Amino acid sequence: MSRRRFLTFLGTGSAALAAGSSGVLVGCAEGEEQTQQGGSQDRSGSSGSPGGQKAAASFGPIQPSGEDDVVLPEGFKYEIVRSSGDPMGGDMVYGDHNDFVAYFPVDALDGGDNSEDGILWVNHEYVNPMFWSDYTDTEGATKKTKEQVDREKAGVGGSVVRVKKSGDAWKFVEGDGMNRRIDATTPMGVTGPAAGSDRMKGATEVIGTLANCGGGVTPWNTVLTCEENFQDYYGQRTDDQGEAGQGTDDSPEPLEIAETYRWLDDPDNAQPPEHYGWIVEIDPFDPDSKPRKHTWLGRVRHENAAITVSGSGKVVVYTGHDEEDQCIYKFVSSGTYDEGDREANMDLLSDGMLYVADFGQGKWVAMDYENNPIFKDNGYKDQGDVLVRTIDAAKLEDPETELPIGTPMDRCEDIEVHPGTGQVYAALTNNALHGNFFGQIIRMTEKDDDPEAEEFSYEIFATGGPQTGFASPDNLLFDDDDNLWVITDISSSSLGSGIYSTFKNNGAFVLPGGLEGGASGGDIVQFASAPVEAELTGPAFTPDGKTLFLAVQHPGEETENPKEPTSTWPNGDEPKSSVVAITGFA
Repeated sequence: MSRRRFLTFLGTGSAALAAGSSGVLVGCAEGEEQTQQGGSQDRSGSSGSPGGQKAAASFGPIQPSGEDDVVLPEGFKYEIVRSSGDPMGGDMVYGDHNDFVAYFPVDALDGGDNSEDGILWVNHEYVNPMFWSDYTDTEGATKKTKEQVDREKAGVGGSVVRVKKSGDAWKFVEGDGMNRRIDATTPMGVTGPAAGSDRMKGATEVIGTLANCGGGVTPWNTVLTCEENFQDYYGQRTDDQGEAGQGTDDSPEPLEIAETYRWLDDPDNAQPPEHYGWIVEIDPFDPDSKPRKHTWLGRVRHENAAITVSGSGKVVVYTGHDEEDQCIYKFVSSGTYDEGDREANMDLLSDGMLYVADFGQGKWVAMDYENNPIFKDNGYKDQGDVLVRTIDAAKLEDPETELPIGTPMDRCEDIEVHPGTGQVYAALTNNALHGNFFGQIIRMTEKDDDPEAEEFSYEIFATGGPQTGFASPDNLLFDDDDNLWVITDISSSSLGSGIYSTFKNNGAFVLPGGLEGGASGGDIVQFASAPVEAELTGPAFTPDGKTLFLAVQHPGEETENPKEPTSTWPNGDEPKSSVVAITGFA
């Protein structure tokens, strides 16, 4: 069996330690040119690009690389669109550690699919104080200056970036009125039951978004950006529920501040931890629009937001909690999507129901305060309380099964909905607590293929490991020919050593199309390799499939001395996270 072949497990059992009968996915031999063929499908959201995406061009797979560069197949090139700290007009700067990327054709609101003139939304997950704000005290013993704090607040959140292709090169459009920064100081509205609740300290408006990791694109051309590791900004809280950063006791004050981010260690700061950990909706086409945090989607360490529309028009959002032994959720809207009424669609995520996945029984459990007695029986005060304390609520024990109502999983990162079948693919990166070091991808099938269903089945679609050539799957993306793009996230401290030595740097991989029948037409092949200690994130195609935007995050992450960086990508001096445009697709 080729090292690059997927193993497909079609059995059932523990989602954390899956086992079952294995089969081999056949395809091209290693080193052969890989050609993807197939019919195109319509997409209704969930990826980093609205509308359809064409198939990838043929390419000769690359081998694992330890080079300090973005390594691509012959015939492909990349160019840097923006790097950490680059100017964006006025006082705005492009933030640090870019993550999720979405491409919007500039004419998308008119139904257009311009693939050479558009708007990028890019998340900024966190900053590296060493290079971003010149704060080099890795022990955190020195208090940051106000200037350093302000600089770091401006480095998180996200960027709206106008881009245009001129000749064969993508350029940032300077001075364009669409260019915009959303950061830790931006006022945000709050929707849903938690708005104004006791758990939110009465807030109907909060300040800023941070820890923005994954995301998604709605059918009405807005962005959902996900607040993941918000606890890093407030530290760990120990309370009667045993959870960190959940704010489950009655004290509004955090008990401990994380060493890396001390700028919320301020007695005048009015933003408690409960104001973060949400999914935020942003309109990239309206510079004057106010972002909103949708509390019906729950408060967890969100890594993603995969969106689809049911047959009856309900909007369904799948999301996961990126931490060992945490859960997968979905939200189903009360209202229905109207393709011709964008303004009305803006309210679809403000009302509905949140469900948590019970893999043992193949059921979605409604986190419904009024109709599920488990929440009242355990002291929750109202629906807002359940949503603010989603992590705790999902761990409540079902008195019949004596198990948590939500099944603990192996670090769910990205989720994508197959554009043709509607099946749900979730990347479970790894779970060292249970000996799952390479991760896997699961595939969920809703009952009657209905995203609104309260029952589902699942299978282990693929596993990482030396036999497949990839490990720790993170970002997923389907193109229009059903090719599954898999981007890996092996931790920087483990790259190139021990059990991860054969993988070298993180990379982007492609599993050729033909997924509907449960088997692929070929081996998984590597398309790109990241610089030293970086991960590739994003990704997003232009509608014509000729450009792939990727974010290169945290090169040189293990650097201890800024004068001796472990990576000098992209400019040969200090490492900088950057978003790149990759061309060469036919």
